[in-house]
Amino acid sequence: MTSEENDFGERLTAARGKREMSQAELAKRAGLQAAAIGHFERGRRKPSFANVRALAKALGVSSDYLLGRTPSMEGATTAFRGEDDLSSADRDQIQLMIDMMRERREKSDP
Repeated sequence: MTSEENDFGERLTAARGKREMSQAELAKRAGLQAAAIGHFERGRRKPSFANVRALAKALGVSSDYLLGRTPSMEGATTAFRGEDDLSSADRDQIQLMIDMMRERREKSDP
């Protein structure tokens, strides 16, 4: 598990704790399975772009906070400017591009 993945799990747990939500309640609000929340918090699974966005919205925190890009739990709940104007298909396309870039980077890193 990388530090970045561990940071995500720790930040997700911290945000959930601050909002006094159970894993089941967060899962329901985010439209996910309760088991998925546990996997994300323990770093056993990587959340998709859509899942990060759903979790951030459900917790009222920024996606940047969950991803470790900002120290503040407070702020906007979108990852990118104009994101709210995108369709679900647009978001899926962006996720595919992110996944392809990550795979390419992982193949090139020794």
